[in-house]
Amino acid sequence: MPSWVHFIHSVLGVKVPVKGRVDATDRMPPMRKHQVSITWLTKYFRDHYESHPLTEESPEDDKERYARIYLIGMIGGVFFSKKSSNLLSCGWLRIILGSWEEMGEYSWASACLANIYHNLCNASLKAVREVGGAMFIVQFWVWEHMPWNAPVQRPDRDWPIDHPLRGEAYGTRWLGHTTCDNLAQHKLDEYRRRFERLWEGEVTSIL
Repeated sequence: MPSWVHFIHSVLGVKVPVKGRVDATDRMPPMRKHQVSITWLTKYFRDHYESHPLTEESPEDDKERYARIYLIGMIGGVFFSKKSSNLLSCGWLRIILGSWEEMGEYSWASACLANIYHNLCNASLKAVREVGGAMFIVQFWVWEHMPWNAPVQRPDRDWPIDHPLRGEAYGTRWLGHTTCDNLAQHKLDEYRRRFERLWEGEVTSIL
């Protein structure tokens, strides 16, 4: 563990405590085995940049540190999150805190998709009650392919057609205000029948 603490300190300029809670709000040390607390790390830098905000005149090192902390939050807390959405394996830090050029050469989309499949496989086990990974991507897929589970747009409060994000990705189809009033409530049998019809249709199309 000390080698990881030294590595984080050399790149980000912060020494992560490895023992004991920092204050009463922390439920665990910021460093556990070979994992670092995303919550603690991002809070540390958020507090730092609130008192020392970034500007165009800020040193390049400060801008790079801010960008890397943002990536740590996105990768560890969103795209490759664990069930806790709080701890990040230090193995990721070798990538996030490494060369910008090498980071840009990785197939992040493929890795994210593989991580989703891995988490869904684990979630299918009877003893598992939670699931990690980028579940918002699964949610978008469900809304696209199983419309009876999807909310509908409220035409009276829709986003402008010329919004800069609209149409760039599947997720932007759900921009704006939506309502779930159309969804069935507490009707498990109805959902099961629809899934059965969907499955039968897919099997028929394959055959």
